[in-house]
Amino acid sequence: MHKTIELFKSFLKIGTFTIGGGYAMIPLFQDEFVRNRKWMTEEDFVNMLTVATASPGPLAVNSAVYTGYHVAGGKGVIASVAGVIIAPVTVIIILASNYERFRSLPFAEQAFMGIRPAVVGLLAAAVYKLIALKKLRWTWYILSAAAFALILFAKVDPVVIIAGAGIMGAVFQKHIGRGDK
Repeated sequence: MHKTIELFKSFLKIGTFTIGGGYAMIPLFQDEFVRNRKWMTEEDFVNMLTVATASPGPLAVNSAVYTGYHVAGGKGVIASVAGVIIAPVTVIIILASNYERFRSLPFAEQAFMGIRPAVVGLLAAAVYKLIALKKLRWTWYILSAAAFALILFAKVDPVVIIAGAGIMGAVFQKHIGRGDK
């Protein structure tokens, strides 16, 4: 029971204080679950991100499901998902019900302008931390660069990129093998 409460509190904290969605949460997930709580190894964390990003649905919820199950089974899933959605859902309900009044406030626009660079910084930190894990194979760097270029320059749908990357990953693993670091 103790781990489910800790999962709930951890995800509530992250869900409450992260603006920018699931990708902005990645550095917080890594700090909380790998470094602070030691619920996951770095490899577990990379696996969680892979499953969470490849699965349909929001990254935050997918990460909560994976982490909750990894740490405490079914009860962990419930605690983690509840923790990660309570704050954002509450904020969305409040903002949606007051949207007309809220959107015309100069402070609101100014606050969002200030938050945007912080979100970009969180995303950059997440990318840097993933690269710093040094668990990526050289082929993964090639696939990452190709995906980036295809999305940014060729405007290829990200769903096509994900499906193609899955196929390419399987081909690389089969023909090049696991020792290509």
